[in-house]
Amino acid sequence: MRNYFFIIFGSLLSALGFELFLVPLKITPGGVGSIAIVIYNLFHFPFGITYAILNIPIFLMGIKNLGFRFGFLTILSIILISVFSLAIKYIFKPKLLTSDLLLASLYGAVLLGAGIGFVFKGGGSTGGTDILGRLMNKYTGITTGLSIFIIDSFIICLSGFTFQSFDLILFSFIALFVSSKIIDTILEGSDYARSVMITTKDGEKISNIIMEKLNRGATLIKGIGMYTGEARDIVITVISIREVEILRYLVKQIDPDAFVVIYNVHEVLGKGFKSRY
Repeated sequence: MRNYFFIIFGSLLSALGFELFLVPLKITPGGVGSIAIVIYNLFHFPFGITYAILNIPIFLMGIKNLGFRFGFLTILSIILISVFSLAIKYIFKPKLLTSDLLLASLYGAVLLGAGIGFVFKGGGSTGGTDILGRLMNKYTGITTGLSIFIIDSFIICLSGFTFQSFDLILFSFIALFVSSKIIDTILEGSDYARSVMITTKDGEKISNIIMEKLNRGATLIKGIGMYTGEARDIVITVISIREVEILRYLVKQIDPDAFVVIYNVHEVLGKGFKSRY
């Protein structure tokens, strides 16, 4: 129930961010939602419906690569955001709260970032570029964070040129930056990575699933449980905070009795993260 609460609450916050601030003022902080904002402002096709339609192919790619449960929670979030958006727009019919682009970008980013953060915390996704970013990371080796930034930047610039406004490009990037920081703060603090140590009887399977589904490296160590005297595998990996819920689910599917310890990480250097030089 905890996960579903996060999904519902996060979807509501995201819809409020879109409908109250971002959609009316044409602020497009990346993602599929930004494309839906452009379509709404050009053709007046309902944002909620467009958002759902655009996410269908991305959702199908995500469920194929990241598992059924992740896919189910993601499609649930997409549907909820669409329904909440339509309800806010056509039932509650809110007035324009501000015409100031800076205020709208900040308010919208805080609501959207908090919403996406809670959806991630519930084990799902809001669709869009976070799924594309993970897939881009898997097939190109570019970090997930950088992949998402590249895709979002392209969408923001394209939207700004469509609306013929460099101001909108600037404020959309501000909204993207603020929402990203809010997401990371919601996901267990401001640290950007987690080290995970998994004690299990199926170390090889878990290592393989980490490499296949998350495109992360893993170290497999042979050990002995001193209480039972039985041989155990110890799998060590480092992942981003946005991948924690996915890894928890994947490990549980393979070995429900696995002992999992998750550590905060101050800095990570190397493939998949960053280089100091």
